[in-house]
Amino acid sequence: MISGPASLVVYMPLIAGAFFLLLLDKNITLYISTAIIGACTGAITSVAVTITKELFGTKGFSTNYNVLIVNIPLGSLTYGYVAAILYGKKGNGDGACMGMECYRTTFIIWGSLCALGTLLAFILFARTRNFYSKKLQNMNSR
Repeated sequence: MISGPASLVVYMPLIAGAFFLLLLDKNITLYISTAIIGACTGAITSVAVTITKELFGTKGFSTNYNVLIVNIPLGSLTYGYVAAILYGKKGNGDGACMGMECYRTTFIIWGSLCALGTLLAFILFARTRNFYSKKLQNMNSR
């Protein structure tokens, strides 16, 4: 049985890699990256429910989970805003930009943030490893 934090350590570098893969100016990388980002984001959202319950308990679960999940709309808003600003700066004066170069900086920033998320997920995994080991031992002793 793999723990929730261990799952994050698996999914986060895949997302970071997918953003860096978008730096390659090929159509196939767009499809592959979109699939990886979508699948891993969905998996992380699903695992977040279990991690929240296991680490914080069921008392106040709805509040804790909603605080955790608020990152989805905030991240989407922030990413869209940053992408729009960088896109406008790459434009030819009228804000219009064509090609991969328009989003290169955005993909680098987002991939780097996901790499930071990978590091934080690994720290969470390291800090909760004993908790999950004891939980697994209790499950096996039943």
